[in-house]
Amino acid sequence: MASSATLWILLVYPVACHTSIHGQSPGYNVAAKKEISLEGDLVIGGLFPVHEKGNPTEECGKINEHRGIQRLEAMLFALDEINKNQQLLPGITLGAHILDTCSKDTYALEQSLDFVRASLTRVDGSEHICPDGSYAIHDDVPTAITGVIGGSYSDVSIQVPFANQEGAGGNVECGA
Repeated sequence: MASSATLWILLVYPVACHTSIHGQSPGYNVAAKKEISLEGDLVIGGLFPVHEKGNPTEECGKINEHRGIQRLEAMLFALDEINKNQQLLPGITLGAHILDTCSKDTYALEQSLDFVRASLTRVDGSEHICPDGSYAIHDDVPTAITGVIGGSYSDVSIQVPFANQEGAGGNVECGA
């Protein structure tokens, strides 16, 4: 698993560079999704306000260091520590699919629909056999998540559909 510092750089560095060069934080629209994906046997979802709310024309504002970045780093650190200690979960690796909520409930809802979509599109490759006898390859099937950590605000957590989904692992709020 990549170190949390490397992942933090991948998520935040482009914004920090833009801010230092242009003197302002760029706005992001819904199409410019901010996410971190780490493969694992069990994948945990994360919803963190890495950015603050944007103005009316921008979904996301400036970096939210205390409520967003610190909690993102805490989750990545915890996953690193758990995966390094083979006595905790022998033979199992934890992964993550972490999304930025931009401190906005409606944006978090749009982002978190990926979690539901992944759970609904779980496909067993062995049930799809091609005419030549080979098994179908499913490249674009998202990894289903086991549970969700976040959001940081109650109005964001209420919007997360995963918590109300049948058979879902649940939702753990941090600081709401």
